[in-house]
Amino acid sequence: MMNNKCLNCEKELNDKYCSGCGQKADTHRITFKKFIFHDLIHGTFHFEKGMFFTAKQALIHPGKAALEYISGKRVRYYNVFYLILITIGLIIFFRHYYENFSISENDEALKSQVQLNEASKAMNEIFEQKSKLIISLFVPFAALNSFILFKKKKLNFSEHCIIAGMILLGMLLISAFGNLFFFLDLIIPFSDKFATAMGWIVTLLIIFQIIYGYYNAFGLDYSKSGIASRILLFFALFCSELMILFLVVWGFISNWKFGYINVSPFG
Repeated sequence: MMNNKCLNCEKELNDKYCSGCGQKADTHRITFKKFIFHDLIHGTFHFEKGMFFTAKQALIHPGKAALEYISGKRVRYYNVFYLILITIGLIIFFRHYYENFSISENDEALKSQVQLNEASKAMNEIFEQKSKLIISLFVPFAALNSFILFKKKKLNFSEHCIIAGMILLGMLLISAFGNLFFFLDLIIPFSDKFATAMGWIVTLLIIFQIIYGYYNAFGLDYSKSGIASRILLFFALFCSELMILFLVVWGFISNWKFGYINVSPFG
């Protein structure tokens, strides 16, 4: 039904959407047919088009997509950080069910878990319970490093967070595809060499995604040697920050005695 005033905020309607709250001008009456085929089915299985567009751009043009978003072209994009949380949830889901299905591997894991010392158990619990927070730490660390190293575009720290978020989304999508691929191991068991090789391929693709993301964003602003040296410095800073953070957490857990520790990040 078409209305002269918005039924939500009562603002005068001049277009298909209310200029005040964004609600559609045409609001249908809730009939059984509309309820089943629109509100229930469409509402349950509808995905924002922006989700797929943002995911595609995060894989293909992460740097340029982030710069486009920063410049104000945002209608086509889904919220990057919401999509990061959704993707992390998918990865945890994949890993959880992969572990449940591979019973024999779980038995071996349980045997090895008994032999872990208290510091190792505590560290593994942190990785398991705080996985979303730990993965999300990539954004502030990466943003700080790129803010220091890539000055020519004169972006502020928050805008560098958008670039880091877009790159992180691409990394997580690669990881999600990798985790999904390993479900084939339950049908056709992989050899140890093949599984190790696939693990390394996924890891290298994730590292390449970081390199490509920053090159895609800032490659035109610097010479080839300039962008290469800055990306190398980026990795050096990032690894140093991760090591310091790990040592601080490890020291706190072990009461600053350190010693032997065995960790399995994120399962």
